[in-house]
Amino acid sequence: MNEEYFILVDGEQTGPYTFDELIEKEPDLHTRVMAPSADTWQDACDVPELFEYFREQGYYFPTEDNLASYWWRLLAFIIDFVLMSFVLSFLVPLLNAKGITHINLAPPFDPYKISIHDATIIQAVFYILLLFYNAIGEASAMKGTLGKRVCGLVVVDQDGDGLNLGMALFRSLGKILSIYLWGLGTFSIFWTDGKQALHDFLAKTYVVRKNV
Repeated sequence: MNEEYFILVDGEQTGPYTFDELIEKEPDLHTRVMAPSADTWQDACDVPELFEYFREQGYYFPTEDNLASYWWRLLAFIIDFVLMSFVLSFLVPLLNAKGITHINLAPPFDPYKISIHDATIIQAVFYILLLFYNAIGEASAMKGTLGKRVCGLVVVDQDGDGLNLGMALFRSLGKILSIYLWGLGTFSIFWTDGKQALHDFLAKTYVVRKNV
């Protein structure tokens, strides 16, 4: 097999290189590469034999085989929901102390006796927590929340790269919209090719399983 690779450096063709020599050049996702199996220039992220190299660099390209199912994503959300509820349980006494809410926490606690005002405040606080919790986690080196980390999931863009904070915030806003619509925004995971929820479509993101 003719193993000659060429790359563009400042618009100039360099090479030929063997595969090992190409790796030593440390191409990034958008380095233009002419591979032996191709008859045109490609971004390095589109060259199949470089997938493993990029995976070792922390990139996870969304493919048919590694896209996370609805059930893995639901499990990750349940874990995150429990964590957020735990944090919220510490915030309620603080909100009571500030006079923002007036929730009687004395046992036996009856959630049906919470006023509409207090319920609205708690819901708003929960969504704000969820917004920043998701965004910070997905913009971090983990590429996801703690729930996703437990389930071996990461959130990436179409190039397999992680999200910046702006994109992660936008996706998180979309996720809150999906939840607010009685979760209907997540059902598209079942029939779309990219297993994308509403917030994935909006942010052009994918959720993949790392160990597949």
